[in-house]
Amino acid sequence: MNRQILISPNDYQVWYNMGVDLSKSRKYRQAITAFDKAIKIKPDYPEALNNRGNILKLLGRLNSALNNFNLAVNLEPNYYLAWYNRGNLLNDLKQYREAINSFKKAIQIKPYLYQAWYNLGNAWNSLGHYGEALENYEQVTKIKPNLSQGWYNQGQILFYLGRYQKALKCFEQVIKLKPNHYVAWNFKGRILFYLGDTRGEILSYKKAIEIKIDYQEAWNNLGRALSNLGDWHEGIVSFDKAIKIKPDYSLAYYNKACCYAVQEKVYLAIENLEQAINLGAGKDYRAMAKTDTDFANILFHPKFQALINGNSMY
Repeated sequence: MNRQILISPNDYQVWYNMGVDLSKSRKYRQAITAFDKAIKIKPDYPEALNNRGNILKLLGRLNSALNNFNLAVNLEPNYYLAWYNRGNLLNDLKQYREAINSFKKAIQIKPYLYQAWYNLGNAWNSLGHYGEALENYEQVTKIKPNLSQGWYNQGQILFYLGRYQKALKCFEQVIKLKPNHYVAWNFKGRILFYLGDTRGEILSYKKAIEIKIDYQEAWNNLGRALSNLGDWHEGIVSFDKAIKIKPDYSLAYYNKACCYAVQEKVYLAIENLEQAINLGAGKDYRAMAKTDTDFANILFHPKFQALINGNSMY
């Protein structure tokens, strides 16, 4: 390569190729120098501008990277890859509306670019436009049915929209593609809770834990499911597992308090509720406990009333 440059120092293609090779070797600063040479020789070189933009992004020089992508698409308006990279950078900059425009442009030029559909969905999702995000994720899985993350993102939105049957199908598809996707197993359990399938819910959480033994959220959810079946002892064992993994897990303490309250074990309920309140910054466990039917058996106990009303003298 060095010999070729000595022979053809003004050959922009040689400098470009060197920049690509240096990029692959993660020699980013040297790669920028090579792309600079190529662009100096040939200023209207959108591919070099696009690649220089990618490296500048990797180096954290985001505004300079954006400038390169802008120059690339101005030179070649149908350069879908530069539009796509521009959209990704704008997503990183949280300029979601502009990112959406870039991804749409990339898709207009190359309709089957599933990555652009996927990141377009992410941009809509970041703006809270879940319907639009869902449409884009659905398009992703039409183009590339074996992309588990496309199914996962669909399922997540459907879950939060309360469309549980469709969400379940999405997470089952994720699990089919990635049987050890423990987060998908956990989500499946959460969905089955809303669908009233407690046994299936428990099996899903257990599968998540089998894959990732220190998955505190699944332990907590398993505890709730077991408690809902009246298995208070095993429920508390699960909450304790979650707390052992994450000692400041306020929700697990709250759920333990619920278990003890249903059994009318007043002092244990209060002790765990107090822990939840102390650890749960930003979570109003006092307000939750006031209306949670799990605390009905101890609702009028003076110490419980003192705790939920913020009286430190209980």
